[in-house]
Amino acid sequence: MSRPQPAPWLKRLLSPYRGLPATVYIQVLCSLINNIGGISKLFLPLYLRESYQLGYTQIGLMMAAYGAGALLGSLNGGALSDRFDGRKLATLFLSVSGLCLLLLALAIPLWLFAPVLLVSGFADGAFRPVNLRLALEPCLPRQRAVAQGMLRVAFNLGVAGAGLLSGSLATIGYGWVYAANAAATLSAALWLAWAYRRAGSASIHQAALETAEATAEALVGPWRDLPFLRMLLALMLMTAVFDQIYVTLGLFLREHYQLGPQWMGYLFTLNGLMVVALQIPISRRILDWGLLASTQAGVLLTGFAFLWLTVGQGALWAVLMMTTLTLGELLISPCYTMLVMHRSEGRLRGRYLGLYNAVWQGRTLFAPALGTWLYGAVGGVALWWLCAAAVCLSALIQQAALRAMLGRDPEPLSQNLFKVSRARGEND
Repeated sequence: MSRPQPAPWLKRLLSPYRGLPATVYIQVLCSLINNIGGISKLFLPLYLRESYQLGYTQIGLMMAAYGAGALLGSLNGGALSDRFDGRKLATLFLSVSGLCLLLLALAIPLWLFAPVLLVSGFADGAFRPVNLRLALEPCLPRQRAVAQGMLRVAFNLGVAGAGLLSGSLATIGYGWVYAANAAATLSAALWLAWAYRRAGSASIHQAALETAEATAEALVGPWRDLPFLRMLLALMLMTAVFDQIYVTLGLFLREHYQLGPQWMGYLFTLNGLMVVALQIPISRRILDWGLLASTQAGVLLTGFAFLWLTVGQGALWAVLMMTTLTLGELLISPCYTMLVMHRSEGRLRGRYLGLYNAVWQGRTLFAPALGTWLYGAVGGVALWWLCAAAVCLSALIQQAALRAMLGRDPEPLSQNLFKVSRARGEND
């Protein structure tokens, strides 16, 4: 008796996710497990305030310790993956992160918080570029957008579940939030160790083997790559605009729209649902649309989204703002990742990914303070127009850099990547 065949529409739906290297699925499940356990960092200010009676300045310093660690980790984690097995590094970083969270759950003395948060931030920041490298490097060029999209969906599904879990546990005690987060992170580390042992040496990415044959001195690093550095400068400007959804947006909705704090939850739920539903379909089409055009469109949408808040007053404009900003985010995330992977081909890829992730992490050191200062100095409406002007400047700064990275005409790159994918597929 023959087995029933799946419907044609189901085959088409699943086809982009089939045939990817095993390490993609390993890292996707790892991201889901790691993030579904909790979002304990969001509760850290409340934990320190209510359990340790710290002042706001001290709380800010504690948060800065974590941010500094994450920045250092992003820079160094990628560089370490140029020298050591990324599979072991990822397992190590997750294990250290989980142990730090476990310490925070045990009501440690106050003097231990800063060093534990610094180490925890370093481990979290270092894991990200290694996670990206393990997932994307073994892929064919055309597969990388889908693989990156799967990572994003796994992350957002995990965070969505974590929001419900952490909120419930926080009502019992903040220690339970950190304990759940620690359990999930350590489970993710165990999953990596087991999965890669089971997969064996076949899961080692080919590019890493090629890099191992060359000396580090013979390869180009990101600090000597002027177009790449110019792109990162533009990215830093754009991420400062993007970060306003975490700080000044809530203030504006409360003070100008008189919307309750629950509306921030509604907007972020909308953001997460859009990412889960649209990230992979959009990622699949980016090379067809053109990588340069898609990148610039994502940057402009991110800043122009805030202009909806200047048109009228009420929840509708906030929803339109978040919808537009999320569309920009859906383009930005895969575009920049593909640009970094493309530019780092035959170079010190770990350092490229580390510096790229460090820019995303580094925004937390200045964007909230800058945004709130501008909000208080010139008002919310003026701030949103400044955000729109900032993304225009960002797009202008990186236009020539992107053309240099992609070639004079960015459209043939899509065709070239497709040819490379076919050639590699035939060789495999």
